[in-house]
Amino acid sequence: MRLAFISDIHANLEALEAVLEDIDKQVSIDEIICLGDIVGYGANPNECAEIVRKKSGTILLGNHDAAAVNLLATHHFNSHAKIAIEWTAGALNNDVRSFLLSLPLIATRDALTLVHSTPYEPNMWYYITSLEEAAFNFQYFETDACLVGHTHIPIIIVLDKKKEVYVHQAVRVNLREMEGSRFLINVGSVGQPRDRNPQSCYAILDTEKGDFAYRRVPYDIEKAQAKMKKIKMPEFLINRLKDGR
Repeated sequence: MRLAFISDIHANLEALEAVLEDIDKQVSIDEIICLGDIVGYGANPNECAEIVRKKSGTILLGNHDAAAVNLLATHHFNSHAKIAIEWTAGALNNDVRSFLLSLPLIATRDALTLVHSTPYEPNMWYYITSLEEAAFNFQYFETDACLVGHTHIPIIIVLDKKKEVYVHQAVRVNLREMEGSRFLINVGSVGQPRDRNPQSCYAILDTEKGDFAYRRVPYDIEKAQAKMKKIKMPEFLINRLKDGR
């Protein structure tokens, strides 16, 4: 199967539509999998949720999704995120609220573990920002690969057959060719990339061939920013879209 992975859309309709258009152009995508954070930050939470529900076969709960439906307290969120969540919670319609409440924290598909944050205690919303944290998390899934979102930064972390953990520097990898290795992969962010590249990021995996690759997609950032400005989102959240941070 050829699977497309999207994550961290954050109610950015322009980015989501651009990514889905790009996915439609790819050869034989069998399923779109969403790793969470459909809402938060952006101006179109209901529209994005409805599209993801229609287009994705597997959908996970993200921390912003959880916070928007009162499954997660926001005391640990920064001030900008709190403002965004408060607006989002008030903007959600009942149908989308029920949809978000139904989403699971973790799933498995074939030789894949899927989770928004970390395989270790996914309900605690920890981040993987170092090789030490990655090495720790390899203990908490048994599949060949675990795919995550949450940090908004695409990265492929390898645990090789010598039990050494390192970052695979290329934007594509063949999981089958690296015999004896396991993988912890962040698929990047559709709606708010933070790797200094403002283009949307998603990933495609061919489960038969083992080929994994990122794709970057431009979208109408100015339109997304104008919508955020209209609903009075913090300037920091608006400006970061163009900076990719």
